[in-house]
Amino acid sequence: MRALFLFIGLTLLLTSCEKEVFELNEDVSIGFNSTILIETTNSGQMDVKYTELVSESRCPPGAVCVWPGFVKVKLKLDDKQYVELGLGETTVDSVVYNNHVIKLLAVEYDSDDDFGEEKESSIVIRVD
Repeated sequence: MRALFLFIGLTLLLTSCEKEVFELNEDVSIGFNSTILIETTNSGQMDVKYTELVSESRCPPGAVCVWPGFVKVKLKLDDKQYVELGLGETTVDSVVYNNHVIKLLAVEYDSDDDFGEEKESSIVIRVD
């Protein structure tokens, strides 16, 4: 019986650690502190991890704002290089890495009540 629980536990652990694999030119959603793999043409695969909500100053849902604000996030690429991307007039929304353009398309939250909460955020990117 103990061996069965050990087998089930190891199976769950190994399957939960698998990263989703996506293609180039596909819109991909990444949850906070999650990593995905992008199949690339020149280097096999690229790891992309959403590591930090650096800044969130956009107008919260239901609020009336004079200034639209901006949002900035940090990504870790291939476990070695950090980049910051943002949305808004003072931010850069794309970066070239290994001859591919990584573009931030959106920063979203699970619900309106979670606005600005890093752990409840996700990003949408596209790698071309």
